[in-house]
Amino acid sequence: MPRRLVIDPRDVAPAQLAPVVRLLLEGGVVAGPTQTFYGLMALVDQPRALEKIIDLKGRQARRNKPLLIMLDQEARVRCYAKETPTAAEGLMATFWPGPLTLLLPAYKDLHRGLLGPGRTVGLRVEGLKVVRLLVRMADRGLTGTSANPSGAPPPVSADEVEGYFGESVDLILDGGPTPGYAESTIIDAALSPPRLVRPGPLTPSALMDACPTLKL
Repeated sequence: MPRRLVIDPRDVAPAQLAPVVRLLLEGGVVAGPTQTFYGLMALVDQPRALEKIIDLKGRQARRNKPLLIMLDQEARVRCYAKETPTAAEGLMATFWPGPLTLLLPAYKDLHRGLLGPGRTVGLRVEGLKVVRLLVRMADRGLTGTSANPSGAPPPVSADEVEGYFGESVDLILDGGPTPGYAESTIIDAALSPPRLVRPGPLTPSALMDACPTLKL
């Protein structure tokens, strides 16, 4: 059975997460709650951990589905995206932290597992406190792909994660059930005008209010 750490994801102290951050800095893979489902988390500068997540997901032949990066604040975008179009800034101001992933032009030195078509990178300021705190403590982005093999339903509990991966992950953060209503909305903001890539929790009317040029 994999190690578990039971937490309250909305009210967790840095001291409780210190061993988790050490594990991530050493190249570990952690499964934990996000604002939607449980995710597979690794630091984005740990190539072996990123490759392990890709293997766990079964994505060796599906490089068109990159791993997104979760952030703690909008200012960290510049660490991974080489530019931020004006339309993207309006979306960030309206919906971050929250269930919106933006595709932006990526720096060329990012791991290939993070790069999508057109050399974009998917970024989101996560709505759940525990994720933002992990990113802040590690001082770098964290992957947030759902903790399931490709094609299987995304998990909403630590037990479901364990059922998928057993001891293949180094630690499970057990934060209780997650809402699981829908994966994050994805917008390709590297395009002009921006384009909705994947519908999610955010309504079309709310998105259009924040970005009138958006193509749905």
